[in-house]
Amino acid sequence: MAAPLHLHTTGHPAPPPGADRRLDPDTIAAPAAERRAPVREQPLSTTGAYPPLFAVLGAHGGAGASTLARWWAPAADTGLAWPASPATTQRVLVAARLCMPGLTAAAERLREWHAGLAPDGVTIIGLALSAARPGKVPTAVRRYRGVVAELVGTVYEIGWHDELVVREIAELAQYTPFDPAPRRRRRPRLTEAVPADVHTAGTQIITHLAATRTTAAAQHDSEHTS
Repeated sequence: MAAPLHLHTTGHPAPPPGADRRLDPDTIAAPAAERRAPVREQPLSTTGAYPPLFAVLGAHGGAGASTLARWWAPAADTGLAWPASPATTQRVLVAARLCMPGLTAAAERLREWHAGLAPDGVTIIGLALSAARPGKVPTAVRRYRGVVAELVGTVYEIGWHDELVVREIAELAQYTPFDPAPRRRRRPRLTEAVPADVHTAGTQIITHLAATRTTAAAQHDSEHTS
């Protein structure tokens, strides 16, 4: 099992809120070549009215990336591959199951990015962990989750939703920015609205992206007026 990794400290100011932080590549044990993710050279598909704001990358098969990309309308599904084309977004949310194999695969993708082995332009914006089963998370899995969390700024957790086993992905409702939160008095069907945890995570992701864009714009203005 991987040992905890800590952010390398330099003399530069800390990154602003909402910005990604990379570890010093010299502190990273990069995955072996055969364990690295493939690369997608083509632009991501645009299925909605606007180009996607971020891409969901599955750390392993069955990570739930396609489901998450469907639920979050501003997202695109990049499968298991890094999005290399600058024609569409290269902001990546890594998706994995909350189990030992899933966390191990997620750690490999994150270490791959920190080591500078992902395509130029790729930025990690977080890790989405979907429940591998209903019920309590085993202690060993919960502990390793804490280790993997040190490799990424934000972790979003998605619970187990039984109804998914009887739904096609195209049937699922979608979250769009500024959608009101689902009512707690009645749990809607997945064809009517996204689950509350999916809505919460979607709102947090969009807020994160907005904060990053605002910070980048402010830095750009500062550089051109100084």
